[in-house]
Amino acid sequence: MTGEMEDHTPVGAALIALRAGSPGDVARAVGLLQGAAREGEAEAVCRLAALTGAGVGVPQDWEGAFDLLVQAAVGGSAGARGQLQALAGREAGPDAGPDVWRDLRRSVRLQDWTAPSEKRPLNAAPRVVAVSRFLPPAICNWLIGLAVGRLAPAMVYSRGDAAPVVSVARRNSAFEFAFVDCDLIVHLTRARIAATIGVPAQVLESSQILNYQVGEAFAPHHDFLDPANSAHAADIIARGQRIVTFLVYLNDDFDGAETAFPRLGLNHRGKTGDALYFSNLDGAGGVDRRTLHAGLAPTRGEKWVLSQWIRNLARI
Repeated sequence: MTGEMEDHTPVGAALIALRAGSPGDVARAVGLLQGAAREGEAEAVCRLAALTGAGVGVPQDWEGAFDLLVQAAVGGSAGARGQLQALAGREAGPDAGPDVWRDLRRSVRLQDWTAPSEKRPLNAAPRVVAVSRFLPPAICNWLIGLAVGRLAPAMVYSRGDAAPVVSVARRNSAFEFAFVDCDLIVHLTRARIAATIGVPAQVLESSQILNYQVGEAFAPHHDFLDPANSAHAADIIARGQRIVTFLVYLNDDFDGAETAFPRLGLNHRGKTGDALYFSNLDGAGGVDRRTLHAGLAPTRGEKWVLSQWIRNLARI
């Protein structure tokens, strides 16, 4: 059994219910967390902050989520304290009192997360767009930290069906966020991606953190699902086509490792916190094979990227 399965505390039971994911399970998880929060369990309050930001099991309320994060930080939650420091972009001392956590929260501007970011087109058709300073460095470091120790071989869709498989074409590692893994910072990041693209957050697939070590690459490929493949066509009907790919560069202390579009003659590399996104479809809504792209290998250091696929149906 996993450590989570052996955790019989209310918070542990809530995490198991959230991972199960049915409406009844989510309602049970919320009840368990709310009960533990009333008993002063700071980790339960921190979990409620994430649910409140996402609007899962409770009404969606960003300001309320921030207030819960402060409550959790005051109560001693290390996760809440780390998130507040990352969001504010400054550190608190080891003996920080309640006023320090409240001050950090006051320095966080919600509109910085819910307003669209400024865009710089790199290619008209297919549309490829760069976004400077999409995420602050402290948030990038926080997201990397969530993935450290949890990476597994990255996978691709197989040709025969819609099941993900390991392939020699993709040699990097990845961590995919299950819903239970998402804290308030992850939900805020997803909200900013959605606002920048102009879609509801519900059409975002699970977010992934990618890691490329020296020599590791992702060979040229397309991100759209091939409607000519019957298994992929069934996935498109069920969950929608992957219409946009959104990448956030979480570090830049490496050499090489550009995102390359060989059919466009375009190679791009962002600085820490920059983003790049591109449409996978043409103007008529068909798949655009000009979006062939590759993740080139680092020649020094390691590359960290947040990868986000966006569908055109809210059934993710």
